[in-house]
Amino acid sequence: MKIELHAGGKLKMARQQQKWIGNDSMQTALFAGEEVMAITDDKGGFDLLYLGFQTGGFASLEEAKVSAPAFASAVLAHMATLI
Repeated sequence: MKIELHAGGKLKMARQQQKWIGNDSMQTALFAGEEVMAITDDKGGFDLLYLGFQTGGFASLEEAKVSAPAFASAVLAHMATLI
């Protein structure tokens, strides 16, 4: 089976990946063409959200951002098990 990007996918993948933008309470970056959000939680920490999944308990925005690649990989691996 051959897979390739369609026009919309090409646009998503052409954007810079894993470049964080935002402010001190919320930042976003693309991972595999989809948005990861690092956002403050109700307790003063930070959560990560990706493709309808979340993880949290990060003490700082920087800690959440450092953990984002592993989180995104874990989400994609989990999604593969759902097929």
